Amino acid sequence: MRLCMMSCQMPGYSPAEIADSAVYCGMDAIDFIGMHDTDAATLRKAADDAGIKIAAHTMLKEKFLEGDPDFMEEFKASLEAAVIMGAPVMMLPPFPRFIGASMADDRKAWIEYYAQACPLAKAAGVQLTVESTGYEFSPITTGDEVMEVLRQVPDLRVTFDHGNTATADDPVAAYRKLAPYIVHFHLKDWKIYDSPRPDTTPKRDGRHYADALIGTGDMDLRGFWEQLLPEHKQLYVNLETLDYSGRLNHREALKQVSDTLRNW
Repeated sequence: MRLCMMSCQMPGYSPAEIADSAVYCGMDAIDFIGMHDTDAATLRKAADDAGIKIAAHTMLKEKFLEGDPDFMEEFKASLEAAVIMGAPVMMLPPFPRFIGASMADDRKAWIEYYAQACPLAKAAGVQLTVESTGYEFSPITTGDEVMEVLRQVPDLRVTFDHGNTATADDPVAAYRKLAPYIVHFHLKDWKIYDSPRPDTTPKRDGRHYADALIGTGDMDLRGFWEQLLPEHKQLYVNLETLDYSGRLNHREALKQVSDTLRNW
């Protein structure tokens, strides 16, 4: 398994500390999620100094979510950052927008955004991807919803998030449907309950989910991994996990999970 440090799983760490932690955990690359209050050149230098690749950049911006008409300028800035970092993939996550649209209308708006953004990314030599997001009102989560986007934006590809997909669809069935378009993976674990608890959030399937360290939740991640095509097992895999009990610090929790998953 080609493991990829998801930089947002290291809150409070500097870019250099994130890169060093990725090496310590035996990971192969980093996905810089957002900009960590710095610039792309600094993020690239942190990775270069640690001798580790930047596999992807995930942009986190608010203007499109809030209905600001200037959202494409934000996208262009993120794309420029991905180019400076040398990231071959940039993921634009379709979070629910904050303007009260229905999920169907929200999905239509995201399709229009991807249709504008994808040619710019292609011209810059960066592969733009979409993921399933796992909120209660996420507009793009199921395999069919992702396919609706892909049919209208043919150059877009998929960062397959197993855990997010599971909040509204069978992730194995969705994977098989989306397999020709997948270029990157996210793995996470959840504890799943039928009724709310203080540490849970509701999802689209009506159940209630709590974050869990990979290997301690209810997701059959090993069973999913065994379903993957051989070529997909060579793609980068973000580990979206922490020890949410607080017993292990972030670096040690990620090393523990990395050491386990590397032997799958």
